[in-house]
Amino acid sequence: MTRRGPSVELAEQVAGRVGLSLSASRKEAVATAIERVMVRRCIGEDRSLLDRLGSDENLTDDVISAVTVAETHFFRGPEQFELIRQTILPELLRRRSDGPPLRFWSLGCATGEEPYSLAILCEEDGLLDDVRIDAADISRRALAAAKTAEYGEWALRNTGPRLRQRYFTSCEGRFRLNERLRRQVDFAHLNLGADALPSPEKRLADFDLILCRNVLVYLEASAVRRIARQLLACLSDGGWLLTAPTDPPLWKYAPFETSITPAGIVYRRMAPDTRKSSTAYVAPVRRQTRKPAAGIPLARARAADPRKTTGDDPAKAIARQIRSRFDLGEPREAARLAARAIERHPLSAELHFLEGVSRMASGETDAATAALRRVAYLDGKLAAAQFFLGVCLKDSDPQAALRALENALSSCLSRSPREHVQLMPEATAGHLAQRARREIATIRRHLGSEAG
Repeated sequence: MTRRGPSVELAEQVAGRVGLSLSASRKEAVATAIERVMVRRCIGEDRSLLDRLGSDENLTDDVISAVTVAETHFFRGPEQFELIRQTILPELLRRRSDGPPLRFWSLGCATGEEPYSLAILCEEDGLLDDVRIDAADISRRALAAAKTAEYGEWALRNTGPRLRQRYFTSCEGRFRLNERLRRQVDFAHLNLGADALPSPEKRLADFDLILCRNVLVYLEASAVRRIARQLLACLSDGGWLLTAPTDPPLWKYAPFETSITPAGIVYRRMAPDTRKSSTAYVAPVRRQTRKPAAGIPLARARAADPRKTTGDDPAKAIARQIRSRFDLGEPREAARLAARAIERHPLSAELHFLEGVSRMASGETDAATAALRRVAYLDGKLAAAQFFLGVCLKDSDPQAALRALENALSSCLSRSPREHVQLMPEATAGHLAQRARREIATIRRHLGSEAG
């Protein structure tokens, strides 16, 4: 039987069966990847594929690989590992000078590079015996590879020669992690989109640090809302949660204490006697003065100087350079410059905005959405950010897009029609209000046609 070709509808059904979702920008690519899986396994009918998911573990792992982007390596996101070593670990150790070991959890651990990076970091500081590391992933194939702990050169590309020599045994181009570190990590299968948490009977509770990076981006908004509350419940009092810059923000869904740092957004579960409110607030995490361990890759990011504000001239000067690149038709370079500038000025709404619109222009919708959500978090009254956030979301999450666009419209209507829009000096409030109305009408027509 000749197949009709890649089906976006089938791709969406497959993703839903394994507890994941697809962004609008990736649907066609995932549909093509699933088509290749079906051809390779001689599956001719969509129903046959759907019926076998779950019962056929190898096939399920194949489609999970098609839906997700399995990009990982040791010390991925080095600025977050610096934050863990310089700020989080010392704070946790001060709080628990006596008592049981600290508990870390790597969610979406893939082939194990992230939890093993945590183990190396702790061993470098002489703390490995004081921590217990759990890791989980949806792919059983990836977990089997993680337990083997053998890696190629590419997985260690961000790991210096001293760490390689100390913690790995090299053999025929492969690197095997030392047994002491392997024993420190316990791996388990988990479908974050479907499994119930916390689960004390499985030791999935009371974590001091959770890394859930590049996972939530694959889940529907309704699932993210539920998982935010579950992750909060999985943290011990004073525990920390780190997500990736491209993951959706969680502060709207659970009463985390939230901070924006040079390493990204950081969430905490505060003890009841210290929790101020369920409303997230912005504050840079204070950096410690300890020297970094030799060989551990550190980011160029530095904590924000508390004496400076987001309106400082240096940030404005950088913003002008970024706008110039954008105007020259170089959005990728503009986005790169914005991302680097944010390391130095993490609280600058304008820099986050420029990264967002630059990534939109480059077709990087998910990254643009993440950047614009950060702007909305820093200042929810910025109509320009709300408008472009709505445009980014209109295909993947039309209800959220409507909320953002209605926020933009409300902000514009509260101003004089001739007033220039903050962050968009070329537009007036009246002009942006018209654009917002058109986008809102388009989305509502689309939603109405679907309902009919």
